[in-house]
Amino acid sequence: MFHIITTTQLQKKIGDISKNIGEKTYIVTGRGIAKVVLLPYFDGCDDLIDDYMEEFEILKNKDKLQKWLKKSAESGMSDLVI
Repeated sequence: MFHIITTTQLQKKIGDISKNIGEKTYIVTGRGIAKVVLLPYFDGCDDLIDDYMEEFEILKNKDKLQKWLKKSAESGMSDLVI
């Protein structure tokens, strides 16, 4: 379950948060908008974080990617031969 905290609460309670991060997950908000997720770290999770960041970039640039793919599809087959 996520615990929603403000950036001010994060700054004031960083010691407590770091002690129990293995038991709780935090969403940090700024001015009512979610900005950061704090998750526990474990050996071997680097690949999972890389996958998440890739998905984040794809979703962040979704409109731009869709336009690019549509333009590419409309241009037809390439004459590239391998």
